Amino acid sequence: MTDFPRIINTEIIDTETDVFWYNNSVSHETIATKNVLILTKKIGNQQEQEQLDKILSACKLSADIYNIVQLDESEKRAWHQLKEAAHPSVVILFGVHPSTLGISALFRLNWLNNFDSVSWVPTLSLAELEQQPQAKKDLWTNALKPLFADTQ
Repeated sequence: MTDFPRIINTEIIDTETDVFWYNNSVSHETIATKNVLILTKKIGNQQEQEQLDKILSACKLSADIYNIVQLDESEKRAWHQLKEAAHPSVVILFGVHPSTLGISALFRLNWLNNFDSVSWVPTLSLAELEQQPQAKKDLWTNALKPLFADTQ
């Protein structure tokens, strides 16, 4: 029998993409069903925590309506599993790119975006927001204020 040359010599799904289909990438014990899901890079210092607390306070968000998930720099989570665990209507991304969640979509930074029947607010990391007052103002004016402050 003759061996035919392989035209495509590659894995169908590489290990980086495969992480989005693991059954255990989201712990249902740490994520409850809540209206708001906040995804952020690991909070590294007290200033970043204070920055997040100020934002949550300005939005009048109490701890019983949001989950906070902190991700390491290279950590990935599957959006479909986060959605199944939390059932959020709003997702706020602090320095977390949608591709980290297995999402291939373009979102407008510091604006309200609609994807998968959920309102998304992508923005800079907490540390970057502290250094860029205009970005912080845009985040408040274009997304967080209309979502939270104007509705109450």
